[in-house]
Amino acid sequence: MAGLGLAACTSTTPGLASTSTGSQSSAATSNGAPKVTSPKNLKAIADPCQLLTPQQLQEIGASNPTADKSLWGEGSCIWRNDNLRIRLDPDTTHGQGLTIVYNKNKDKPDYEQTTVNGHPAIRWGKEGPFCSVFVGVSDTQVLSADVAVLREVKPQYKDRCALVDKVAGMVLSNLPAAG
Repeated sequence: MAGLGLAACTSTTPGLASTSTGSQSSAATSNGAPKVTSPKNLKAIADPCQLLTPQQLQEIGASNPTADKSLWGEGSCIWRNDNLRIRLDPDTTHGQGLTIVYNKNKDKPDYEQTTVNGHPAIRWGKEGPFCSVFVGVSDTQVLSADVAVLREVKPQYKDRCALVDKVAGMVLSNLPAAG
């Protein structure tokens, strides 16, 4: 897994990240991670291979889904072809949201705080073919998204971190609000 450095830009386009070097929010969870102000329900889509729609997969050029297991034992999904590999790992069981990632990695130089569609996130892997992001879906749920570009056959593949943010933003747009 690799990640992206923080860019000083903002986007309001659905599926794209907004990044800034400023504070994500003045609110934080009791463990210090940024608080999610518009929580979504990641549990609402039980099959991780359904987190992206067929239209979204076509748009980003992903194909050949394979169900897998995450490091924490939940289902995950990998789309792999000759050009691209995308992996989505939801965490809906630990109940710590972004805090679990934030506390372990907040002082590492290659981890950077950002936002994806207004949700707090931590991204890494600016160098190389990979980029990864953890997105706080709610204060108790987190989504890990990884992108590896194997061949740059589309212009959007040149910036792996912008692509991983787009993928995570697409997932967020597919999730219902937390109840």
